[in-house]
Amino acid sequence: MKKLILFFLIISFKVFATEQIPDILVYNGKKYEWRSYNTGRDYIKQFNFKVPEDAIETTANNGFYTFTYTIENDSLFLTDITILILKAGNLNSRSVFKDFFKDKKKIIMEFSKIQTFPYGKQIEIKKSNWTDIYNKKYLVFEFKDGRIEKKYDLNYKNFFKLKKKLFVKFKQTKEYSKAKTVEIENLENFNEFRPDKISMDEYLEIKIFGLIKTLKE
Repeated sequence: MKKLILFFLIISFKVFATEQIPDILVYNGKKYEWRSYNTGRDYIKQFNFKVPEDAIETTANNGFYTFTYTIENDSLFLTDITILILKAGNLNSRSVFKDFFKDKKKIIMEFSKIQTFPYGKQIEIKKSNWTDIYNKKYLVFEFKDGRIEKKYDLNYKNFFKLKKKLFVKFKQTKEYSKAKTVEIENLENFNEFRPDKISMDEYLEIKIFGLIKTLKE
């Protein structure tokens, strides 16, 4: 019976799931959704941990694990790893952090990357029968070896202004010419269904945080 219930739960997730369960960032006591690059997933690959027998994988948690990160004293730590399990006929979660790292409470994530965290109310901007969706506010961090080098907490208008400033600076670098060539296919895919096509410069401005290494203006 348990296997039958599990089967239908998994099928239900595959049919009705519309988005991934987000990882979590804890910053100043608040939780934010972490939906971009997952440094913890890459980190645990080196240990070849065996997936727990009670772990359930669905379209909502592809890869079994959900990661929680915490910023403490301007450093980024991995502080929890959870799995989905079946408990009393219902989906629940269970921490496996101590199963993997018995003698540790947290692990520094020594990576260098610009990471953004949209939060707050979503804002819809409509133009020519097309709707772009943004969040009201954005956290932006520049991490270097797991330490915060620079950070912003911006409303969406100032978030776009920051992107524009950084893009103007990026245009003066050699990487700008390379990006215009590398991103041709991505721009075409981005524009495929948009009634108003955007230019390469507009596209690179949207992607600017993935093209640069520092937030210094």
